[in-house]
Amino acid sequence: MTAAPYRTFRGFTMVEMLIVIAVIGIMSALVISAFSNAAQDTRRVVSRQQQASVQNAVNAWVNSISQAQGLAAARTLYNTAGTSKGRLQLVQGYLDDATVSHFLTNTTNNDEVKSAALSKTGQYLYLGAWNVNSYPKVELK
Repeated sequence: MTAAPYRTFRGFTMVEMLIVIAVIGIMSALVISAFSNAAQDTRRVVSRQQQASVQNAVNAWVNSISQAQGLAAARTLYNTAGTSKGRLQLVQGYLDDATVSHFLTNTTNNDEVKSAALSKTGQYLYLGAWNVNSYPKVELK
């Protein structure tokens, strides 16, 4: 009895091809997910930087006004501005013109100072009233 001739196949089976396609699909889904999270994380970092920038401007404004007119006068001026947008305009001399313009362009609600990055993350900056026992604070909400 003679053995059947050994046949060699040149190619992949259908099962092997499906497994490779599935693995490539899973890997691409992981990569796309990582990139979309990176974009969101970047917007959050930019939001924090903008908050810090406005807080520094408020600090510089308070320092200069309180040295010239006293702390009570600075508090009165700050609180009479009324809204977050008004308070931002009060300290705009301590921010660069492009930043102020960007904030004012994107801000539609007077108590919610926004930028493009803040809008995309659903956040805003709030410059609340300055109480006697506190310090003016820029909050990221």
